[in-house]
Amino acid sequence: MKKIFFILVSSSLIFLLTGCFVSELGSMSGKERIEYLKSIKPYGAHWIKEGMTKESRRFDFVECGGGVDLQEGYAEWVSPMPYETYSAGKTQHIRAIAACMRSRNYVWLDNCDARCLYP
Repeated sequence: MKKIFFILVSSSLIFLLTGCFVSELGSMSGKERIEYLKSIKPYGAHWIKEGMTKESRRFDFVECGGGVDLQEGYAEWVSPMPYETYSAGKTQHIRAIAACMRSRNYVWLDNCDARCLYP
């Protein structure tokens, strides 16, 4: 009985420690995390068109309902509102911005590069 208990406890500890070790290997270091966070561009930065400037895109984006910071310009979720309602409203808002930006001849660039003109 003691032998079975010892085997169960030992194997449990081995699995636990293995999981911690694997998760540590997969996590980003502080410097890697900072670089990754710097690489994330706001929603509005992904809209580009030939001959645009930062100012002209910002103007068009705000006219289409986006925020001056090139974020979606949609209010933050507040707890009493059901998240599903908030999410549906935000999705609708983003689709309206996208349709407006397309109507002004902007195209969506999935991976921002120098054409994104940000910051």
